[in-house]
Amino acid sequence: MVVLVVASLAVGGWFGWRAWRGNPTASVRSVAPPCVQPTAPPAPAAAAGVRVRVLNGTKRAGLAHVVAAQLRSRGFRIAGVGNAPHVVAATAVQHAAGDLSGALAVAEQLRVANAQVAQVRVVTLIIGRDYHGLASKELTAAHRAADLRNASPSPSPSPCPSSTG
Repeated sequence: MVVLVVASLAVGGWFGWRAWRGNPTASVRSVAPPCVQPTAPPAPAAAAGVRVRVLNGTKRAGLAHVVAAQLRSRGFRIAGVGNAPHVVAATAVQHAAGDLSGALAVAEQLRVANAQVAQVRVVTLIIGRDYHGLASKELTAAHRAADLRNASPSPSPSPCPSSTG
């Protein structure tokens, strides 16, 4: 009697499991998720093509004017100079969603900067308390070389399966 109960529970469990999982012998059409190719960032813009607004986010008077003059001497077009609404700790380069190339060009001029999308009309450099001068010409050249490598990475195998066959 106990064997009959155990056997019926096992058979019932097996049928229940198949019903819960679906019929594994039925034709199942699986849909692969869309394959998304990674995109490289854009190449940095030429300095002459970038308008930059420089804001002083420190308590050092006149810093935005000094930095703006240095950027102008490096070929950038200055769109304005002023004070940030408040003191900031970290220097940042803000850019409109479609102007990453301009932001990269400005960020290359800095030792360290955080590029961020913002509601701005032109690339905006906000000088923070961490600012200790523009990058040297050598460091700027190294930043540009790295940005250009990132913009056109060497071809790698596609992560997507080939549809040819």
